[in-house]
Amino acid sequence: MEKLLKWSVANSTNDEEAKKKIGTPDPELLAQLFGGKVDDPTLMKQSMAIIMDEEAEAKSKEVAFENFEMLIENLDNANNIENLKLWKPLIELLRSNDEFKSQTCSCIGTAIQNNTKSQEDFLKYEDGLKTLIEISKDADEPEEVKLKSFYALSSLLRHNEDAYGKFNDLKGWDLIASSPTLLSDKLKLRMLSLFSSLLSTGVSSEKRQIIQEKKILLELIELLTVDQSISILDKIIHILTELISGNYKLNDQECDSLTKNLKNLEPIKDRLNEDDFKVLKQVIS
Repeated sequence: MEKLLKWSVANSTNDEEAKKKIGTPDPELLAQLFGGKVDDPTLMKQSMAIIMDEEAEAKSKEVAFENFEMLIENLDNANNIENLKLWKPLIELLRSNDEFKSQTCSCIGTAIQNNTKSQEDFLKYEDGLKTLIEISKDADEPEEVKLKSFYALSSLLRHNEDAYGKFNDLKGWDLIASSPTLLSDKLKLRMLSLFSSLLSTGVSSEKRQIIQEKKILLELIELLTVDQSISILDKIIHILTELISGNYKLNDQECDSLTKNLKNLEPIKDRLNEDDFKVLKQVIS
C-alpha cells in the first residue's frame, strides 16, 4: 500500500524521476486504487496503517490522511471507526504527531459532525476531549492546528449534552473566556462557532452563571465595533439574542457596553441581520 501511495503521488505531480524509481505497482494494487475489489473498511485500515508507519514518507502520510478523511465523510464509515479499532490510534496522534496534528483534528471533526454515534464512540476515550481542549488553549500551537481543533470541538459539542458535561468538567469554558480580542478573525469565527455549539443544548442557569462570572459576554460585546467583519458581528449578535431568549439577564456593565457599541454600529446596521439587531435594540431601550 505504501508503494501504491508513492506511485499515486508521483503520477499526480508528473515526477518522472520518482516514477522510474518507484516502478509500477502490481495490477492488484492498481485495482485497489481505481475502485476495484477493496471495500471501504479495508481502505480505512490501510490508510491508518500508513499514517502510523514511522518509516512512511511525509507525502504518503498526507495522502493517507486525505483518503481517510474522504472515506469517513460517509456516515456508515465514520460509525465504523470504533468497530475497526481506529479511534484509539487516531486520538493518540493528537499527542504523538505534531506534523499531522491539524489533519488529525480535521479527521476527528469530520467523523463526529452531526453524528451522535461517532460522538459517543469518541467520548469513550477520555484523552480525546481533554487533548483537543489542551491544543485549543495552547498559545504555542500554530493557527492552522487550532482552527481544526476548534472545529473538532464544535462538531462534538453541538446537540450533545454528555459532551458538554465533560467539556465543562475540563474547564473548557476558559477557551471562550480567554481574550477573544487577541484572536485572528479566523479564530474568532471558530471560537464563536464553539460558543454556539455550547448553547445548542440549551441556556441553563449553570451556563448563564458561568458566562456572567467569567465575563464572557462582556468580552464578546466589546468586539462589536465597526472594524470587525460583518460575519463576526452577525455571529456575536445572534449569540446575544440566543442568550436573551434563554432568559439571560444583562448586568449593568453588559447593558452599558451593549448600548454604546450598538450605537456605534448604527452606520452599518443595514448590513447586519435585521431581526437580531432589532431584538438587541429592544433589550436596551
